[in-house]
Amino acid sequence: MKRQYLKLVRRFYRQLRHPRVRKNRFFSQFTQRITNRRLWKPCRATVSHGLAIGLFFSMMLPMPLQGFVAAFFAIRSRVNVPFAMLAVWISNPFTNVPLALAQEKLGGFLRTVVHIPVPPFLDVSTKFPYTDIDCNAANFVLGMLMSGVFCSMLAYPLVHFISFLLPHHLPINRNDKARHIKEVEIPS
Repeated sequence: MKRQYLKLVRRFYRQLRHPRVRKNRFFSQFTQRITNRRLWKPCRATVSHGLAIGLFFSMMLPMPLQGFVAAFFAIRSRVNVPFAMLAVWISNPFTNVPLALAQEKLGGFLRTVVHIPVPPFLDVSTKFPYTDIDCNAANFVLGMLMSGVFCSMLAYPLVHFISFLLPHHLPINRNDKARHIKEVEIPS
């Protein structure tokens, strides 16, 4: 599993560092930041943060290019970019409708139980597309927000548990040269 991940990452990384891509003015600013090797090495901290960012945007943005938004925030946060981009595929065209219905029900549940106030312009009801199910915009927005926060919080214990079970596949720390240089004792 780790070999397949590293093979995929190396192939994508090589494509980003291709001379034609680096010489292009449009892509040069983007590739300069994304080709930082620290963003591609999996360790427990960077994978959990990247997965949290990806899961948050998979629940929050029902749009086709949400992977690029997750990658942008992963680059800005200096966390694992591949896991952030892969996590957004939880909400794909096959799961968007069930996720939207579940988010609307979750928002309705939270509004009735916790009594969260919503702005009046969001409290609009309509029929869900292609069904006879009533959908409230305030319930849907609240459900999207809460499911995004819950899924991103769920990423941390999940990654730490997997790191505990498979320590060779997901190490605790990155193997940085700077860290190894500091650990070497200098004779006096």
